[in-house]
Amino acid sequence: MKNKWMKSRLMNNFGLKVISLVVAFIVWLVIINTTDPTITKKFTDIPVKVINENVITSLNQVYEVVDGDVVDVVVKGKRSFVEELTSDDFSATADLSKLSTVNTAGIQVKLNKATKENVELDWNNEVLRISLEEKESQQVRVQIDTEGELAESYVLGDITAQPNIIEISGGKSKIKKVESIGAVVQLKGQNSDFSADVTPILYDSQGEVIDSSNVTFSNDTIHVEVEVVPTKTIPLYVEATGTPASGYRHVQTDYKPDSVVISGKKADLENVKSIKVPVSVEGAKADVEQEIDLTQYLYNTGCKLTEENTTVSIRCVIEKNGKRTFSFVNSDINVKNLPNNLNFTYVNENKRNSVTVQGGEDDLSKLTLTTLGAYIDVKGLSAGRHTVEVKFDLPENLKLKSKVRVEVLLTQSEDNAEKPTEEPTATPGE
Repeated sequence: MKNKWMKSRLMNNFGLKVISLVVAFIVWLVIINTTDPTITKKFTDIPVKVINENVITSLNQVYEVVDGDVVDVVVKGKRSFVEELTSDDFSATADLSKLSTVNTAGIQVKLNKATKENVELDWNNEVLRISLEEKESQQVRVQIDTEGELAESYVLGDITAQPNIIEISGGKSKIKKVESIGAVVQLKGQNSDFSADVTPILYDSQGEVIDSSNVTFSNDTIHVEVEVVPTKTIPLYVEATGTPASGYRHVQTDYKPDSVVISGKKADLENVKSIKVPVSVEGAKADVEQEIDLTQYLYNTGCKLTEENTTVSIRCVIEKNGKRTFSFVNSDINVKNLPNNLNFTYVNENKRNSVTVQGGEDDLSKLTLTTLGAYIDVKGLSAGRHTVEVKFDLPENLKLKSKVRVEVLLTQSEDNAEKPTEEPTATPGE
């Protein structure tokens, strides 16, 4: 009786109940999809990891990625889950053991974040494309370069790299281009020795940087020891030695530079005051021009020149002597230092003398009998007849070819009275 009653209750309006259930399910679906709908989202530039590279290297080959080093993936799933994802939640791999005959390997993308929801990934079946090349190795010397500046008045001393030779391996075409390995040390105002660990850089024969991807180095870093030394500016002197050929004279010496910068330990710098360079003009009949290396003058000093150019350019100007002859009589000669108790006369007052002056043409052209300044000095002479040398007030760069002497007569003054010094002065003419 009870069972019949329960069955009657269940079956009463059964169709209406089924419809209510379906409607309720649809309403539930609508609510769920409204509050957490299914969406799609694109994630770009997910890096592709290459696996099983030993398949290539075991054949003494190397590879270079031509295309497909990153991949984009579209994710379809519930918004509550998808919007929490980042590119880091995906991993992409390409297996070189499955390389095709056209050197491509399929890319596989995996979602690393766990979920119970249904999530779809689509990366359009992208592939990794590579190029293959024979592997080659070679040893290359390390060259140290610097960027920046040291503290003022300091320069670089010795620089050493460890190692100074590095072995590199990679594709034959790339390795063949490598001319040198550079290690760039940054200078930031240092004033004492320092060291640095730097990354090696590949350079071609033109000094251009070569991409070092897919190249292996025997050492990934280079240890560099840098010596920093103080400097000092000192004067440079050039001295002409010897005598030019007969009839020629040394006019002047020109040289550049007139100072140099040297470096060394402070104690050594204090001991070097200047550099003196001798240049011989012995027997010269023309300008003497020389380029002299200055490093020889710093041997055993502990110092060295800092400039790349270590020479001094020298020119000793040599001129041929001109000559000019002047004629004058004894009365044209001035007398100096005549004692007051003596009288002075020439033995032959009207005797004509001649003197030849040698020197540069320009200087000789300016010379006159007046500027020649002929005179005799009778200081210390007693009464009597004397032969006295005539002297001249010549400029330093002019010289007499021969000497001139005159005869004079000194007599005692009769009254022995004080007299002013007699200095007859003639008006000379050329």
